Amino acid sequence: MSYFTEILADSGDGFRALDVDVRDANDLDDLVDMMRSAAGDDGEAVAVIEHEDEWFGLVRLCGNNEVKVFLSDLAAVEASPFAEIFADFLDSRPDAYDAEPEEDFGAAEEEDAAAEDDDEDEVEMLEFDADSEWGGDADIYSDRGVPAAMLIDQVESYRSDPARVVAHVGETVGFADQLEAAR
Repeated sequence: MSYFTEILADSGDGFRALDVDVRDANDLDDLVDMMRSAAGDDGEAVAVIEHEDEWFGLVRLCGNNEVKVFLSDLAAVEASPFAEIFADFLDSRPDAYDAEPEEDFGAAEEEDAAAEDDDEDEVEMLEFDADSEWGGDADIYSDRGVPAAMLIDQVESYRSDPARVVAHVGETVGFADQLEAAR
């Protein structure tokens, strides 16, 4: 599987692809510096990194120099050559939704063997799948029409097609055509 990377700058008249190689960045600061120098002092830019059929990352440099990062699959990013760039985000965990309340494990002692088997099945269903955990700023483009809940829903619905999610974000924000042309 191959990687696709692109940096797009918003020139006010729309986004344009920049002649910058994301692979040259050693860490997030390097990537942001590359984005800033290519986009100009007041410009906005987005770096897109995709690993086909597995994960994507979006890095947004806002006009006020705020940096937002969204990663669709933390475990996959951690195993990728881009792990160093996103090192600060790999231990971030989604906090947009409240965790399930803790179960009362004392009640299980009173259940018969059949009920305990049902509980074991239930526990298996609730096992955490770290491979499908997103991280970073789900509200990365909430001010441009992609609310956090919508982005998370897209990631969860189209986990095996990260390009589809990136295309959806690009359509809404306005960089889809330039991103597709860069492919």
